[in-house]
Amino acid sequence: MRRIYTCLIACLIFVSVCPVYAQKKTIPALREGTHNFTLQWISWDKPGKVQIRKQSKDTYTVKGEQRDAKSFVTIDGTLKVVSPAELLFTGTIKSLYASINEGNVCERTGTYHFLAKGARKYWRLQEMDNCEGNNVVDYIDIYFN
Repeated sequence: MRRIYTCLIACLIFVSVCPVYAQKKTIPALREGTHNFTLQWISWDKPGKVQIRKQSKDTYTVKGEQRDAKSFVTIDGTLKVVSPAELLFTGTIKSLYASINEGNVCERTGTYHFLAKGARKYWRLQEMDNCEGNNVVDYIDIYFN
């Protein structure tokens, strides 16, 4: 009976630690340079670009955009690395898509969270509500590359 309890405890520890360990292995550290940047309304197939530059030990500047003929998303601010999976953004994100928010620019200024989850190869903005409301969400992503 004691062996069964020992085995169960070992299994519980393995199951609880293993996903955390695997996630940390698959999410690369934030790096300086050019990264793809997307808003789903514009395109995932034709990403824009952001430039990420190291400012201090765990803080980076980020600036860039994605555009098409009538729509855009821009980002300008700083990223603080909380962990490989979590970035804390402070600055301004603006987006425009003709059929959302009555064609007006949606501007977000403040502090927001970007998270990388599961097998995704990007950090996604977690405060997703568009200025229009009505359950309209923006998927704004910064890619690892």
